[in-house]
Amino acid sequence: MRSSERLSLAIILGLCVLLGGTTGATAYAWHRAGSVRIAIHETGPGGSDLSMRLPGLLVNTAIALCPVPTDPKFRARLVEIAPMLRAVAGRLKTLPDAVLVDVKNDEGTVRIEKSGAELLIRVLSDAERVEIAIPVDSVRRLMEKLEA
Repeated sequence: MRSSERLSLAIILGLCVLLGGTTGATAYAWHRAGSVRIAIHETGPGGSDLSMRLPGLLVNTAIALCPVPTDPKFRARLVEIAPMLRAVAGRLKTLPDAVLVDVKNDEGTVRIEKSGAELLIRVLSDAERVEIAIPVDSVRRLMEKLEA
């Protein structure tokens, strides 16, 4: 084998290893970040359904890139609740699976629960059913971003 053929083969193998490593790292990061699921079902005639799944990696990137609002009223309220945000952000991942909020009235039901590595938000009413699942890590990142 000539030296130019060996160089070409080494370049091709190097690119394959680089591409494989990048693909593996991306798949690992995607899996570790989880996914955000949104499902909306409108009841009644002519009702529509929407179901969407977004990679948590995109949500975490959006959280990192979005600026924190600078409205003075918002910032003042944020200063008041910052200790609670800090406590929740630190404990949410280690908290056992539990129902955190369960509100029922004549108009419907709102339920927020921690299930595994996700925070599930369910809203049931006569007109629609909404379910949102957010990775706990994304919630923690959002709380830390708001606190900063």
